[in-house]
Amino acid sequence: MAWTPTAVILFCVWTFTECTETQVVCTFSEDCVLQCSFKAAGEEVIHWTFTHKEDPVHTYYLDADHLEHQDQRFKGRTSLFNDLIRAGNASLRLRNSNIQDIGRYHCYTSTNNGSQESWVNVEVHAPIQSVGIEMMGDEVSCSSQGIYPAPRVSWITDPPTQSDMLKDSTQTSADPRGLYSVQSRVRILGNISDHTYVCSVTSADGTQEWTTSLRQQEINSVNEGSTIIPCIALRTFNLHNFTLTWAFIRENKSEVILTFDSLTKQTVGHGTSQAKVDPDQVLSGNGSLWLQNTAQAGTYTCSFSAFQIQHLVHTHVKLTPARKKESGGNRSRLGVILPVIAVLVLLITGMIMYARRRDKRSPPNRTTEDAAEMEPMRRDSDSSHTEDNRQQD
Repeated sequence: MAWTPTAVILFCVWTFTECTETQVVCTFSEDCVLQCSFKAAGEEVIHWTFTHKEDPVHTYYLDADHLEHQDQRFKGRTSLFNDLIRAGNASLRLRNSNIQDIGRYHCYTSTNNGSQESWVNVEVHAPIQSVGIEMMGDEVSCSSQGIYPAPRVSWITDPPTQSDMLKDSTQTSADPRGLYSVQSRVRILGNISDHTYVCSVTSADGTQEWTTSLRQQEINSVNEGSTIIPCIALRTFNLHNFTLTWAFIRENKSEVILTFDSLTKQTVGHGTSQAKVDPDQVLSGNGSLWLQNTAQAGTYTCSFSAFQIQHLVHTHVKLTPARKKESGGNRSRLGVILPVIAVLVLLITGMIMYARRRDKRSPPNRTTEDAAEMEPMRRDSDSSHTEDNRQQD
């Protein structure tokens, strides 16, 4: 028979029995208390059953527990508050709650003054414990495990994109304990550093929402001097009671560089790396890292973490060779040679210009003038000689 609240009330009226119905939510793998109370009057009898098949859960009479007929799955997991029974407390403690405990329980009590009944509807929830996010090829993957009931997953980007462009593929599966794992993927839009990808995992009853976001970027660093690696929290990140963590990843090994606590405003450095952040800037959402020594090629991870929310920035650092600096001797020689060359150039230029001006001002050559004066005389002499020859003829 399926017991509904209406059926319970009718049953209680028909039998003239006092009865109630309550609901309790147990946390997976933790102890849970099923409430049941009665009017104590001596010779107490308490009998708990699992109403799905009327499986015996716990029985008490003659001031002692009697568990000979207890259902096997409840063995070693139930107890009463024996020192409170004479005060009218018949509540049942159920240890190490699991998914198989979900259902309706019946509490029957009897004393010298009559009997009472109550029902307890038990739900078991496995809350969200963490959410992971990572980039794999041309996709961003978000995942979480060990949840009950199955959660919901949603995606957005910063800057925002149209919902029809951000298509997700989500898979949900259950393990042997009945707990759910969820994995969801979206394709990267445009260049890898164009967007921050935000994944939210929400419990079935809406009481929990875990959010994690990831941004990936690349920078080039000169292999000499200091380097600044940027990291800015999302505008939606709640900058209260959070932790900033910087780590360096190379060859799949992660090494924490420093951590910053927003409550104490203290920075703790790790390892030998000379790195620091500006506390005032961090409190306003700028967690950029300043490396006083040369950055290493690899991935630097910045993490803003608070209750049920995390923002990650992965920065791939590539090193570029520094330009070769000239030695002090070369610089000193160049300092002498260059002025000398400049003076020589000026002198040669001046000499050429002077020679050109002198040629323009010099008088004509005398030999040339004499030749010009004698030319008409030669023409006259030649003409006379020609005339004499004609007369002789």
